[in-house]
Amino acid sequence: MRIAILVWGSLYWDQRSLSTTGEWFFDGPILPVEFCRISGGNRLTLVIAPDFDNVTTLYAISGLADLTSAIENLKIREGAPTNGNIGFINLRNGENHVRQTNQFLLQILRDWNETKGFDAIIWSDFAPKFSDMINRPFTLQNAIEFIAELPQK
Repeated sequence: MRIAILVWGSLYWDQRSLSTTGEWFFDGPILPVEFCRISGGNRLTLVIAPDFDNVTTLYAISGLADLTSAIENLKIREGAPTNGNIGFINLRNGENHVRQTNQFLLQILRDWNETKGFDAIIWSDFAPKFSDMINRPFTLQNAIEFIAELPQK
């Protein structure tokens, strides 16, 4: 099974245990991605969410040929507590898992894959948590203020 791993953040420059064939491709699907998640260590991190600006994502080919193993590998690299934070679409049988608000991704990925020929696509499918963490909506100004309010190291 040929599996694409979609990337738009630290997975590109900090692969760690993520198993890939070693080559990165810069013509991934165009998706709405923004720094609207506050992760561990008060890091602003990129997530997919509707209504944000579209960007061209990157992708790598998984070094694993089994979808379950590739999902588990991405989950471990991301430090995700469950597989529920890993989105996937199996293009052989149509099975998929995607956050409810990100259902729009499925058709985008099917269309993108028409010229790529992958059997499956996986990605980090974390929810935006900016508003949940600081009780303010995500805006550029609120993100700047959040960063400014962080303790100095």
